[in-house]
Amino acid sequence: MKAISLAANERELIKTTGSKKLRNSGRIPGTLYGNGDPSNIELESTQFEKAIKSTEAKNFLVELDLNGTKSMALVQDLQKHPISNLCIHADFRRLTEDSVITAKIPLHTTGTPEGVKVGGILQTMSHNLTLRGKALDIPEKIEIDTSHLQVGEGILLNSVTLPEGVTTVGDPKSRVVAVAASRITAKAEETEGESTTEAADSKDAASEENKPEEKKED
Repeated sequence: MKAISLAANERELIKTTGSKKLRNSGRIPGTLYGNGDPSNIELESTQFEKAIKSTEAKNFLVELDLNGTKSMALVQDLQKHPISNLCIHADFRRLTEDSVITAKIPLHTTGTPEGVKVGGILQTMSHNLTLRGKALDIPEKIEIDTSHLQVGEGILLNSVTLPEGVTTVGDPKSRVVAVAASRITAKAEETEGESTTEAADSKDAASEENKPEEKKED
């Protein structure tokens, strides 16, 4: 995962009224913790919003330049305004190159499944995968080729290809994506099955009617 460079300063306004003043001035409050004492920091709002929009990952890597000292950190949690959807507070976890993290990474599918071509529906069980590994080893997104999937087939969590040292979090036998039969396709198959059964029953009935009667013995 590539780190996004951000400038930050120590934050002096730490109470609720102070945070409001900070936001009104175009900056957002944040907290940096882990590997040492926690620090109250502030960042330029516009710059941080650009960083958020530059990645799909829920948890992404940043390089904070805090008063001239650079440190790698993971965006652990974001608080957003309910109406504007702009970030109003951010929590960062300080990291080292050897830090092992857990992060939510976006999942994308590629290719058109064979099952979809005949009327099936591609189902994605989750649009994010939770991965665990060193921060620099975790990819920014995961792509899965679904072109080979037939109706009724899927891809399990433990079948997803990942970089060395990175693992998935969750039930390894759970399906990540699958191709299901559409209602129309399922109804057509049901109708076809009923027609086949009716035809077989009609044939059997006709055979019984055309069967010569057995002569009764005196």
